[in-house]
Amino acid sequence: MKNNDQTYMDLVAWRDRLDARQTELQRELEDVNRKLESVSTALALLDGTPPPLSHRVALAGGSTMGQPLGTGVAIDVGSLRGLKQVDALTKIAQHGGGQLQTTVAKKLLLQAGLIRNPKNANNIMFSVIQRSGKFERVEPGVYRLIGQKPERPDRPLPLTEAPTRP
Repeated sequence: MKNNDQTYMDLVAWRDRLDARQTELQRELEDVNRKLESVSTALALLDGTPPPLSHRVALAGGSTMGQPLGTGVAIDVGSLRGLKQVDALTKIAQHGGGQLQTTVAKKLLLQAGLIRNPKNANNIMFSVIQRSGKFERVEPGVYRLIGQKPERPDRPLPLTEAPTRP
């Protein structure tokens, strides 16, 4: 039995060493990803092209913030965690002025962990949008919350009826 106990203890120690090494490598990978995002963003800014969405998310105010639809309204990816997919899509649309772009929503749902497999994400989102009955299609890839009509600016008065200033 002593042989088995020693073997068991050796395996536990080996597992602990491997676990520590895995944690160390994950930290290194996260560091490399942050550096890659920084360099890619800098190159995109120098080229005058918009940075990729993942980089815009980081630029918007930390790695957990995003800017759907370019509205300037940031959404906290952490606030989406724990929500149902339809509730998360509704929240994303509300932060986007009543509209949501599926490409932006897909990335946010993946980051929040509400969709695990990126290959199925488009089908999952389309099904959720269709079954919920909360969205209407505006154009390909863009949906609006039903009842959220875009605000129209006031029409300017014709020149003949313009108020005169004293």
